[in-house]
Amino acid sequence: MGEKTPKGGECRQLTASNIKAFIGSIDTVLCDCDGVLYHLETVIPGVPEAIHKLKSLGKPVFYITNYSIKTRKEFLKKLTALGYPASEDNIIGSAYATAQFLRQKRNYKGKVYVIGSSGLAEELQAAGLKTEGVGPDSTQDNFKAAQDFVPDPEVKCVVVGLDEQFSYLKAAKATVYLQNKDCLFVATNPDRGLPTPMGRTLPDCGPCTAMVALASQREPEVIGKPYQPMFDVVMEKHKLDPKRTVMIGDRMDTDILFATQSGLQSLLVLSGISTLDDVKKKQESKLPNDKKQIPNYYLPSLADLTSLLKNL
Repeated sequence: MGEKTPKGGECRQLTASNIKAFIGSIDTVLCDCDGVLYHLETVIPGVPEAIHKLKSLGKPVFYITNYSIKTRKEFLKKLTALGYPASEDNIIGSAYATAQFLRQKRNYKGKVYVIGSSGLAEELQAAGLKTEGVGPDSTQDNFKAAQDFVPDPEVKCVVVGLDEQFSYLKAAKATVYLQNKDCLFVATNPDRGLPTPMGRTLPDCGPCTAMVALASQREPEVIGKPYQPMFDVVMEKHKLDPKRTVMIGDRMDTDILFATQSGLQSLLVLSGISTLDDVKKKQESKLPNDKKQIPNYYLPSLADLTSLLKNL
């Protein structure tokens, strides 16, 4: 009999002794992007070869990312330029998932105030929604501008994503809209930081959302991993068997928790945010939510999968 998939909490390294059982237990691969495939615009060496190898073994690969700045078309262009096999249909970003959530789950048809990128706005517009708010919004006297702000009566939804031009004035406008309790409050993803090739971590969507949430005293509906709306979009598009699907990611609090809560297998790669020290802390914790963040397997880099798979 082959080796069984380790239970959550075991976190075994993938090796030559268990790789065959692992591959035999999965039909489908869900793969995070930043920190797994690349760091911002820099490919992680050896990882494209690993993805190609998985596909050659008949394992479809879907890219599931919380990064909200790009449209699926933009992700496709980036992935193919970095050497990854991809199509628009096998890419689900949090911007796209947010647009689908608003139309399909909330039946929203009004205008959206967007704190985020043009890519996020484009995905919302592609779903038939009007948007406002994207782009620079700052003055020499932001406090006065916020006091004088006249809200658009058509806006009944605020969406917050990663915004490189985030400002006090944008947060203030969002807060004004959210004082209307009927106004929807949605965050594309919960990520606090974004890994860079230099080893630095930069602010992601989470800090932007936190300022708006604190000011408005409202809690957002969060779309991206580890939350249910992202999984719902994946399932509606691709009808996967969760038990025979693996989620590969670099973050325990998003990717691995997403896998556990969705009934997926999980593989942590150490090329991004989370470390083995983080795993150890979760293993020693008595908190149930911490236990859910412990992966079934880990690898230093997804590139290591290529050599493990060479004889399969």
